Amino acid sequence: MTLQDGDLQHRIRFEQETTTRDPLGGPGKPVWAEVVSVWAKATNNLAATTEAVAAGADHYREQVRFDIRPRQVDPQWRIVFRGRYFDIKSVAPSNDRSELAIIAISERSDG
Repeated sequence: MTLQDGDLQHRIRFEQETTTRDPLGGPGKPVWAEVVSVWAKATNNLAATTEAVAAGADHYREQVRFDIRPRQVDPQWRIVFRGRYFDIKSVAPSNDRSELAIIAISERSDG
């Protein structure tokens, strides 16, 4: 299945963790820096959220699938989407290599 231009309706940002140097020579602090921003199709996996809520979870982590055009993505990066941070859990190309599917899980959220 090939992504159509109309499918790519959400802007997401990939960030990678880097370490800044302390100006006084002390240990650096980890910071997140933007790698690239791309258009994506975002599909919320409601089944995972529904299961967590049905099980009585006070907190849950939202799972979202992002489909993007093929590019190099490091699973150590994170995604910023609608002001929320998502940890990348898997990155997989489609069979015909026309798109890349990324499964990501948000930071913990109140239910």
